[in-house]
Amino acid sequence: MVKGDLENRLRELGIYSDFYYRKELKALVQVLGDYERLNCLLTGVHEGNRKMLAVTDRRIIVLFTALGGGDVKIIRRESVKDWRFEKKWLFSSLIIETKGGASFTFTNTQGKLRDLFDRAMNEPIPAAD
Repeated sequence: MVKGDLENRLRELGIYSDFYYRKELKALVQVLGDYERLNCLLTGVHEGNRKMLAVTDRRIIVLFTALGGGDVKIIRRESVKDWRFEKKWLFSSLIIETKGGASFTFTNTQGKLRDLFDRAMNEPIPAAD
């Protein structure tokens, strides 16, 4: 995927103005495949650091970029057992649990993106090519 395509998709989702300045987008462009469709993007605090969470039609991508390095974690959508998005006035949170027993908790996330996240997670996963 190229940056222009990602920016257009963020505009389609109505979240471009919330994320256009995020440095994680550069890394996200490199991680997203041409075959993937971005359906949601949000940030939250995970393991003590602010990270970006991207939900595509096939994967959940957790990005952390820091001065001098970064980290990318990939969760296949079919391996997600459960998720809970608790929308609160100021301090919304998101928990993703995998079938393998891993749990990812994001605090201080954008509560206004709950509907977009739920829609992205409920979208059918495409059949393997």
